[in-house]
Amino acid sequence: MAAGGGLSRSERKAAERVRRLREEQQRERLRQVSRILRKAAAERSAEEGRLLAESEDLVTELQGRSRRREGLKRRQEEVCDDPEELRRKVRELAGAVRSARHLVVYTGAGISTCRQIDRFT
Repeated sequence: MAAGGGLSRSERKAAERVRRLREEQQRERLRQVSRILRKAAAERSAEEGRLLAESEDLVTELQGRSRRREGLKRRQEEVCDDPEELRRKVRELAGAVRSARHLVVYTGAGISTCRQIDRFT
């Protein structure tokens, strides 16, 4: 240890190397577990099963990520219409706006003014 209680430059460098090595090992384990989880349970080897059992927290995290990703995909599919359906809805909205005698549009939070348009052309 250097004078004053801090780590010397060489000690800091050694500690940083150890930290980076651990991070790389964790990333590699994450990749391995992720690959194994993509396989059907019946296709996993005994060694792969052992690795999953040893990495219970990682398995839980990856399964949670997968569930969230699938949920986001489903919500995206629910919100996004195919291009032809979107065109149909836009034409319908444009027709309703053209034929409206009065139109009120609310936008976003904090709007401070509401305007009435008597004639939209």
